[in-house]
Amino acid sequence: MRRLFAAFACMGLFGACQHSKPENTLKAAKVEAISYQTETMFKISCEKFDTYYADKWRSKTISDKASLDKLNDLLESLQKTDNAYEPDVRVKLLLTNTDGSIDTVCLDDKITRYKNASYETSVELANFVQE
Repeated sequence: MRRLFAAFACMGLFGACQHSKPENTLKAAKVEAISYQTETMFKISCEKFDTYYADKWRSKTISDKASLDKLNDLLESLQKTDNAYEPDVRVKLLLTNTDGSIDTVCLDDKITRYKNASYETSVELANFVQE
């Protein structure tokens, strides 16, 4: 009986200690980007990005699984920062999920805004979306 209890306890501890990777639910990602070095007289919000840069951005759609997995990993690994920080938007991502919902990610070279929270933009993410 003790061995059976010990076996279940070990299985429970082993299962609790394993870190499971969140499933990638991305179906496609549309990247709308301008150069990070683009200067403006005022800060461009996520809502105004389309208005100010509609004729200037380059757009690409990512639909291959390897790139979507990499993008998902980059977004999941972002470090949270103070929500008072908002990006001076130079890149806008429209993430289409497998359930049909669309998430918007806006970023500059320092701050990323995703799911109503602010994160530090990683160098890897900044470079990935500008490729």
